[in-house]
Amino acid sequence: MARVWFVRRRGGEWVAPGGVPACDRPLAELVFALDLGPHRHLSDEAPVAAPGLPPAPPAALARVIVETTSDDLAQHPFSGYVIGYYDSPYSPREAARRLGLAQAEQAA
Repeated sequence: MARVWFVRRRGGEWVAPGGVPACDRPLAELVFALDLGPHRHLSDEAPVAAPGLPPAPPAALARVIVETTSDDLAQHPFSGYVIGYYDSPYSPREAARRLGLAQAEQAA
């Protein structure tokens, strides 16, 4: 399962308040929903889990980063992807809506 991280900038890194991904989904579900393509691969911008920071709603965060593993790529029908991190052009708020996470935000 690919991990979807909602992050914000702190110092020189992208941190995930609460220290956990927003969700885990098969990469095949994320490619079109989050407009991920091989050209969106990030070479050196991994999210940093920050469990010491309180969790924040998607609207308070700045970026969506998707983490892929070898398992994701073995099951993915598309080519050109590599293990690592990908940047979505959508805001965390829009990504949450596209992934059906907006209901969870409203309930919180």
